[in-house]
Amino acid sequence: MPRHGWPFLLALLSLVAMSFWPGNAPHTFAQSAPAPEVYAEAVGQANLRAGPGVEYAQVGAIASGVRYRVLAHHVYVPWLRLDVPGIAEAWVFADLVTVTGRLADVPTVSAFPPLDAPLATPTPAPGAPAGDALPSSTPTPTPTLSGPLATTRGEANLRFGPDLQYPVIVRVPAGASLRVIERHALVPWLRVALPESPTGSGWVYHDIVEISGDLSQVPVTEAEVFSYPTLTPTPQTVVVGGAPWDGAPVAAGRLANTLGMAMHEYLLAQGFAPTGDRIASVFLLDLRTGDTFTLNGGVAFSGMSLTKIPVLVTYFQSHDGPLSRDDAFLVADTMMCSENLTTNALLAQIGGGDALRGARRVTATMQQLGLSGTFILRPYTIREGEPAIEAGTITTGADQVRTLPDPTNQIVPADLGWLLASIYQCAQGEGGLLLERFPDSFTVQECRQMLTALDANAVGVFLEAGVPPGARVLHKHGWIGDTHGDAGLVIGPESAYLLVVALYGRDWLEFELSAPIIGELSRLAWNALNPSAPVAEVASRVVPAECDPWADPVMAALLAPSLPGIE
Repeated sequence: MPRHGWPFLLALLSLVAMSFWPGNAPHTFAQSAPAPEVYAEAVGQANLRAGPGVEYAQVGAIASGVRYRVLAHHVYVPWLRLDVPGIAEAWVFADLVTVTGRLADVPTVSAFPPLDAPLATPTPAPGAPAGDALPSSTPTPTPTLSGPLATTRGEANLRFGPDLQYPVIVRVPAGASLRVIERHALVPWLRVALPESPTGSGWVYHDIVEISGDLSQVPVTEAEVFSYPTLTPTPQTVVVGGAPWDGAPVAAGRLANTLGMAMHEYLLAQGFAPTGDRIASVFLLDLRTGDTFTLNGGVAFSGMSLTKIPVLVTYFQSHDGPLSRDDAFLVADTMMCSENLTTNALLAQIGGGDALRGARRVTATMQQLGLSGTFILRPYTIREGEPAIEAGTITTGADQVRTLPDPTNQIVPADLGWLLASIYQCAQGEGGLLLERFPDSFTVQECRQMLTALDANAVGVFLEAGVPPGARVLHKHGWIGDTHGDAGLVIGPESAYLLVVALYGRDWLEFELSAPIIGELSRLAWNALNPSAPVAEVASRVVPAECDPWADPVMAALLAPSLPGIE
C-alpha cells in the first residue's frame, strides 16, 4: 500500500494497512456445505475425565498419533469433549492436545455435571471386537474422596508452590472440590491432589476456598523451597527453545518459568488462549545469555510485512558490492516504509528480473537455514483488489490451520527470531546461522546494513511502545485485517534481546486492542531484562502518516563504506 494512503486508512479503520493480502480474507462456506470437522490429538499423552475438570474421575487416556473428533468445548473452562470409542463422556484439558480445525465451529457446553453422577456404561465402537479396546479406555469407578476438601469460591489458580511467584499449573472453575493433602505452617496455602500436575499436586491459597472436614488431620510442612519442572507447567504453551545453529548451548529455561509464564497469563487475561478465536505467539531470546522460550510456538500466521525480513536477507545474499543510491532506497523504503512496490523490486532483483522467482528463492533460503515454517511464494500485492497470482502453498511442520494463514505468505515467530539472531551475530562478527550455512554470501558490513534498515523503522507503537524513550528497537512490523505482529532486536542498558510477537483474531483484529497488548509484552520483556531501568507503562503514540527515506539519515548510513557494530 503506498505510504501516501496511510492518513485515509488511519481515519477510516484506525489501522495502517501497510500490506494487504486478499488471500487472507476469512474463509466462508456455502450453506449447503457439511459442518467442518474438528479433531484433537494428544501432545504426548493426556488423561480423559468424566467431566470438564480435574475433580472428575479419570475414564481413560489418549496418546499422540491418534486424532479424536471434538464434540463440544466448554465456555467457562478450557476443556474439550471428545468422541472416544467406548467412553460416553470423555473430556480432555485443552492445553494437552493439538486441535485441527476451528473450535468456533464446535458446539459449546456451559453446564458442569454433578461430581457424584454415575458413569454411563461404555459401549464398544460399532463393529469393533471386544479385544480391540485399549486398557486405558476402560472407565474406572468414581472414587470416594476422603479427608478434608477445598472447594473453590471462584475461579482459582493452582500453583507449583505456596506463593504467587510459582508458575500456574491449571486454572479451575468455581465449585471445584480438591482433596487437601498438606498444609503449610507458615503461610496460608494448602496442597491439594492434582493428577493433571507433573508433580501430582498443586497449591491453592487458603482464603479462596471453603474447607469441609478437619484440617488438623492433614500433614504440615514448613518447607521454604519447592521444586517444579524446568520447563513450564504447560510445556506445549511455553517451551524452552533450542538454537538451530551448530554448537549452540541449551537454554537455561529461567525466562520460560518467569517472563514466559507472566506473558502467558497476561495473554490469557486479554482473551488470547492456545485455543479459541484469538491466538498469540511469542518468541524471546536473550542475546547475552542465550536463554530463550517460545509461547504457543509452532503456529503459522499470515506473514504480513514480517516476511520482508527474509526478503532483506535474501537480497543481501544475492547482492555483491556496495549499495547504489537506488539500491539503498529500495532497502530503506521496504523496511521503514513497508512499501510493497519497492519490496517487489527487491524480489525482482533476487529473481534475476522475475519477482515470482525471487519469492521462491527467499523461501529456498529459509529452508536452507532450517527455518522452513516461514515462506513467501509470490510478490506482494500493490493495489487493493488486485488479482492474486496463483502460487500454490507449502505444507510445513507448523500448525497451518488455527489462524487461517495466507497460503502464499506465512511466518512462524521463532523462525524470524532466529533469523534476526543470525543477522545480529553476523553483524558482531560472531558467526551464527547465516555464516554457518552461507559462509561466502554475507559480510559483516552487509549484516550491519540490514540492522541499519531495521533501525530506521519508527512507527511509535507495538515493540517501540514498551521501551523507554531513546531505547533502540531494530524491527519490522506488519498488520493486516486479522493478524498483527512485530519482530525486532531491542538494545537496553543491561541486555540485548530479540522479541517476536504475532496476534490473530478470527475475522478481524482491532488495532486498538493489538497495539497496547504488543506494547505490554514489550514492556514485560524490557523490565525483566533491564531491571535497573524499568518502564512504568506502555506509551500511547500515533503512527506517523508520512514516511520518506530520502529525508531520513538511513540513506547516508546505508551508503557509508563501513558501519559500527550494534552496542
